[in-house]
Amino acid sequence: MNCATNPRSASALVLRTSGLLVMLLLLSFYGESPAVAQSGPIVWSPHTNLSNSPQASAHPAIVADDYGLVHVFWSEEVGGKPVTPGEGIRNTGNSIFYTRWDGQSWSAPLDILFVPHEVRAEWPVATIDAENKLHVLWESYTTVYYSSAPSWDADSAQNWSQPLLLTASSNSTPWGAGIAADVQGTLHVVYAAIGDEEGLNYTRSTDGGETWELPFRLYGPFAPSEEPPSMVQIVTDEAGRLHVVWQRNQVEGSGYGVYYARSTNGGETWDAPIQLADRDPEDFSVGTPYLIANGASELHLIYVDGAYTGSKGRFHRISRDGGASWGEPMLIIPELVGINGYVMPVLDGAGQMHLIANMRTEEEQAVGIYYARWLGTGWSPVTPIDVSIPQIHYTAVTVRLGNELHIVYNQLQGAEIWHIHGLVSQLTPQPTLALPTPTLPAQPTQTAAPTLSAVTLDIKTGAPPSPGETLSYQTTPLVFHPLVLAVVSALIIATGGITWKRLRSRW
Repeated sequence: MNCATNPRSASALVLRTSGLLVMLLLLSFYGESPAVAQSGPIVWSPHTNLSNSPQASAHPAIVADDYGLVHVFWSEEVGGKPVTPGEGIRNTGNSIFYTRWDGQSWSAPLDILFVPHEVRAEWPVATIDAENKLHVLWESYTTVYYSSAPSWDADSAQNWSQPLLLTASSNSTPWGAGIAADVQGTLHVVYAAIGDEEGLNYTRSTDGGETWELPFRLYGPFAPSEEPPSMVQIVTDEAGRLHVVWQRNQVEGSGYGVYYARSTNGGETWDAPIQLADRDPEDFSVGTPYLIANGASELHLIYVDGAYTGSKGRFHRISRDGGASWGEPMLIIPELVGINGYVMPVLDGAGQMHLIANMRTEEEQAVGIYYARWLGTGWSPVTPIDVSIPQIHYTAVTVRLGNELHIVYNQLQGAEIWHIHGLVSQLTPQPTLALPTPTLPAQPTQTAAPTLSAVTLDIKTGAPPSPGETLSYQTTPLVFHPLVLAVVSALIIATGGITWKRLRSRW
């Protein structure tokens, strides 16, 4: 009996054929890999000005925790000259500011980190460990500092640890330091340095940031025509490997190479660095690498390549064996141009990869925040998220509860920090932990003697030291003469601009 004489068989054939056509259409739209997750559409919120201050605000960082809190940091020019209309960032922020989102509202911006003798606090980077402790790095002109706080208590300056000097030999390059925490709780830091530490250095802490090992040189010393690396980033994967990328720079400031190094044993030893992108003589710039790990073995790297004058689109390379080998570079998002900072892939709770690009359209020259979705073998066409704010740069992104994309970005003209978030539909939010009871801030007493902790860096020239050696710390009490206290008190009363709380938070 054939289909012509059996309506039920004919209907079955039609259904099977229709199902096959639908599957082929889906594969053609989403890519060849059916294993790629496809989350629902994203509903974007209005943007919000987080800094909203007369002074310059710059270079935001963002991270989310297991309590459902989103934490944002940036460099603020406290006490500086107000930014005039049309004026941009002056790169002279002296304090690290902080605000957080609890799912309903943002806390008031707070001045949390400041080193009295340093006039600059720039390029903050942040991570969070398995215990929901925040760890932050920032740069001065020649130094890199570290501090930490419980994420649930981070909204008080008194709950942040004493700023700790990790190196006195940095060169304050854009994103010249990076930090990551692995599943065992070990903190891993990389930073660019000059002088006796010249190169790209790695150090780690196995006790939550209390002590740090002597640095190990991953790359360096530099060629005569070379500047210290910038756009430094370190990430961990689910197999425990460490991955570092950075931009190599010429003296005139342009990038001329993207480099990568990895450790397969938690930082004990490192493979020799390899070059993943090179600048040709006619190119404008090669650099600005951004790396994410997807699971135990897959890595995605997005970077600028000079083959298209250093500004058109981005290049994307994938490793599917934990960084042992890399696929060929492919040009992505060619409809966008410009170098405004990182172009960042990020994973939601279902494993779907999203791309956040801070660029401009080639045709209309519309600067803004744009979005694309990973389809398995390529990215979807970009769609605008926010093109209403002029002069946007320095974007950062994180995921809250697995189904919310939170983006912060820097408005150069006016020097403000903005935020927008997108809800990924068809994804159930991940459960949150119950917030611990906040620690009550310690009350000031006249008998309390504040202390400063200084790091003694015993850096030897020549071959880099081996991992495993521990930095030594010296604690020096501050002794105040009664006459000094009287003078300080008089100055406070006279100026009215310095409060006991700010002084105590700085000590």
